[in-house]
Amino acid sequence: MRKGKLYYENGNLKYEGDLINNEPHGSGIGYWENGSVIWYEGPFKGGKPFWKGKFYYKTGQLRYEGEFEGLQYVGQGTEYYEIGTIKFTGRYRKCPYFFYGARLYVEGKLYYKTGQLHYEGTFKGLKNYEFDKGTEYLEDGSVIIHGGGLNY
Repeated sequence: MRKGKLYYENGNLKYEGDLINNEPHGSGIGYWENGSVIWYEGPFKGGKPFWKGKFYYKTGQLRYEGEFEGLQYVGQGTEYYEIGTIKFTGRYRKCPYFFYGARLYVEGKLYYKTGQLHYEGTFKGLKNYEFDKGTEYLEDGSVIIHGGGLNY
């Protein structure tokens, strides 16, 4: 393993960190196409992000920090809106669909962009907002209990 840098075809920095066979492997930082804004920092394995790290929006704002598998959020983590407020913190499971940022919530806290708590509890189904057992907090202050039967 050696330290090194990789570049996009346009000459902009693509990656800097540990390399094996000229491929990211070990600790490193990946950059968006502009070569200056980080898209990922953490461990790599076989050229891809591996295990735990931080993903960023193209603006440079933190998008997600925690565990993942491939490019999917899996395990414990915290996801952020592009404005910087927390979107979700808790546990994720692997999604059967694959695309950048694919994720399914298992259990945790979901927030509105304002930072106000939206829901805490468990999730079900193949959509992020299918609430299972927990408490939903509407923006008007009312509360809905899911899986327990009472609405306030």
